[in-house]
Amino acid sequence: MGGWGPLAEPALWGFLAGGLWLTVQVAAVAGALSLVGGVLLALARLSPRRVLSLPAGVYVEIMRALPVFLIILYTFLAAPRLGISLDPVPAAIVALTLYTSAVLAEIVRAGIHSLPRGQADAARALGLSYRQSLRFVILPQALRLMTPAMISQLITLTKDTSLASVIGVNELARRAGIIYNTYFNPVETLLVVGAIYFALCSSLSGLSRRLEPRDAAATAVSIGEEDQVRVARG
Repeated sequence: MGGWGPLAEPALWGFLAGGLWLTVQVAAVAGALSLVGGVLLALARLSPRRVLSLPAGVYVEIMRALPVFLIILYTFLAAPRLGISLDPVPAAIVALTLYTSAVLAEIVRAGIHSLPRGQADAARALGLSYRQSLRFVILPQALRLMTPAMISQLITLTKDTSLASVIGVNELARRAGIIYNTYFNPVETLLVVGAIYFALCSSLSGLSRRLEPRDAAATAVSIGEEDQVRVARG
């Protein structure tokens, strides 16, 4: 039996819902880890110390040049040889984090460079050290301005979770494959799953548009003034 008939069964929708929940979990964990890793990598690349900036730069350029599919597959197959036993889900999270951290690092670095030079000069004039300038003045502004771009990358991360099916992660795309291989209805099943991905990603895209500053330059200046006053007051 093929066509739309099987998709009318509540049990199949429950099966797909389980896959969607796993997709959201993998994307959420990998996204949270990537945000932390991306900021740390960006700060390392911007560090005046070559011992930090050089390895971070090499890592970012290599990871951004590799296909996500290859990173997922390699992480799952190479981990046991390093004495690390990873199940498919943790392996997928690690691989997606390795790649997305590198992409987010470039977004953060570009956001910091986009700020007016006067922001850093004003922070130094207030007597702040390099680390304090980044923490209280530069980084808060950059993160606010980069929020739409970062959410866009997290949308890409959500879609990339479908590649984890190659190592046996039973997420939404893999469960769709199980359904259409059982009922021989790939067109109908993939259309439904595509609509689910669209609904999930379009909601994140809408959030990105709402958070996008109307005037990035004016926002940067106003935020900078607020932060400088806050720091000056202690």
